[in-house]
Amino acid sequence: MSSVTISRPQGPINAAIALPRSKSISNRALLMASLCGDINLVSELSDGDDTRVMRELLQNTPRVMDCGAGGTTFRFLLAWASVREGEEHILTGIPRLLERPHDDLINALKQLGADIERVPQGYRVRGRALKGGEVHFDSPISSQYLSALLMVAPCMQEGLTLRWTGTRLSEPFVHMTLKMLAHFGVYPRLELDGVRVDPGDYIPAPITVAPDWSSAAFWYEVVALSPGSEVLLKELSDDTMQGDREAQHLWAPWVETRFTEEGAVISHRAVPGKWEELPRSLKHVPDLFQPLAFTLAALNQSAVLTGLDNLRVKETDRLQAVADAIASMGGQSVFADGAFAVKRGITATSPMSFHPDIDHRMALSLAPLALKLGTITISDAQVVNKSYPGFWEDLRKAGFGVH
Repeated sequence: MSSVTISRPQGPINAAIALPRSKSISNRALLMASLCGDINLVSELSDGDDTRVMRELLQNTPRVMDCGAGGTTFRFLLAWASVREGEEHILTGIPRLLERPHDDLINALKQLGADIERVPQGYRVRGRALKGGEVHFDSPISSQYLSALLMVAPCMQEGLTLRWTGTRLSEPFVHMTLKMLAHFGVYPRLELDGVRVDPGDYIPAPITVAPDWSSAAFWYEVVALSPGSEVLLKELSDDTMQGDREAQHLWAPWVETRFTEEGAVISHRAVPGKWEELPRSLKHVPDLFQPLAFTLAALNQSAVLTGLDNLRVKETDRLQAVADAIASMGGQSVFADGAFAVKRGITATSPMSFHPDIDHRMALSLAPLALKLGTITISDAQVVNKSYPGFWEDLRKAGFGVH
């Protein structure tokens, strides 16, 4: 594993950045296009590992489908394999992926008629015609369960009635799935506590994947910590399909956002606004937690962030990892019951090193702290390939030293 050392630019940042394409849209579009019989309907795919693996597996349909570290890839393909009548697949991945919670999705698929069995390598799925029917989730730990089921719902003999009660974590990702179903000619019906998808056929329709708002968050962190800076995020629009567009509002005290024909221009506010001290819920946008928490700590801004119930079962325990990193830089934070509080800001101003522990978002959100520390070293530099392979080169374009 190689490491990368980032050093702060000599002056204010002025750069134009082409963000990676949305991994969330890419993986959904690929699965639906596969069910249409043509994955080439999707253009401008994410170049991250999760999408590259998803495309290769859907293109080649091997018996053993190794999803690597991709939770979205794994869960979506569990549902896809369940409706591949007459086929058998083994779904597997790295040990951490297989340790993550999947039982609620598997049990729901079985309830709808799927044949899934735990085996030493992972999960064996024998595809069949699923009867379908009704399933109920109460405060599921991942919205990916719902999206996975909704995307294969048209293939079920009775369609799918999906009831969703309790806490709705990452709800915008489910709305993204519903909008993409409509793009491919499947029109879900919203009900009081859920959604109904009738049986039917997908209609092939080309789709171009938009730039990724969750990747934009790391540039909001950069601009917030760099007085006088301005960054053009090329082609990024106020896209209603991506919930992480909330970044423009979360960072608004320190970063101004203007949408132009070229994309989103984000610039440092010379006079910062006020961060509301009331608890701020991120339950709809948990992927923004790490860059936001590090921004707050670097600016010595106390804050309480809530709705983070599922971050302990991601690539790593993200609440613990962020708390440990803040503590190592002289700050203080506490977390419990899905809430995270920044108590004291980062005081360190000298070079430090961190290991992201297979979590791409830890590496991506730690790197901008070179603006605070002068220099920061991150081991396992390739971990960013999961979602943003060009990140180190983009930092170099923005004037950071990258070695």
